[in-house]
Amino acid sequence: MGNLSTLAREALRQAEDKSITKRILTSRKIICDLEKQPNEVSLRVCADLRKVLLSVTTDAEASPEQVKDAKSLLIRVRTINPRNLKDDEEEVPIEELESTNSRTVYPDPEKYVRPQMPKTPREPDGYQADFLDGGIDAAIERVIAKGYTPEMTIKQDETFLQTGLGSSRILDAQAADQIWLAISYAWKEKWNKTLKPMAQKLQTSVLSYSNPRGFQIHEPDCLSFVESLEIRGA
Repeated sequence: MGNLSTLAREALRQAEDKSITKRILTSRKIICDLEKQPNEVSLRVCADLRKVLLSVTTDAEASPEQVKDAKSLLIRVRTINPRNLKDDEEEVPIEELESTNSRTVYPDPEKYVRPQMPKTPREPDGYQADFLDGGIDAAIERVIAKGYTPEMTIKQDETFLQTGLGSSRILDAQAADQIWLAISYAWKEKWNKTLKPMAQKLQTSVLSYSNPRGFQIHEPDCLSFVESLEIRGA
């Protein structure tokens, strides 16, 4: 099994005792990558994903939206799980094949070779560096000037995100996605992989705004698999 599966299992192990948000984010990132690289899927990584996501559904502190997200991700895990084969491809136990009415039957080895699936080309993230007026640093300055602080609980994500966008943009699916991408590119290219506290607030609000509406949040092209997990745990 390839490097992705190994890294995914280690990331899930580290996420087990983390916050509910961290468990969901880590699981979603891993599922997205495995869906793009089906040859990397293993029974063990699927079992680890189920364990982490089920821990969210049974966590007394999980919100209804978080439980819903976890259940949705569990369905995707079931879809990629090699154990869930089509009816006409159901795997027969080796023991059953090797002994039928006391005579030896030699199974065809080819039947147990998983077909190599072509890799799906990755969709470009669509990042527009000039989308935010003044960039992500200016967006952070706008929310600070409005009186927001990293210690505050954001009760209205839409108002908070619109403040960051300023008057030149209207908050929608694309705007939320661009805020997410701008934070990721700045973290990698400008902030020395250190996530500013207010940027983390914006990042969390983007997810709270986008997930219930089914809006797509693109994985930044600038980040590796490990970096994508790292910025979520920053």
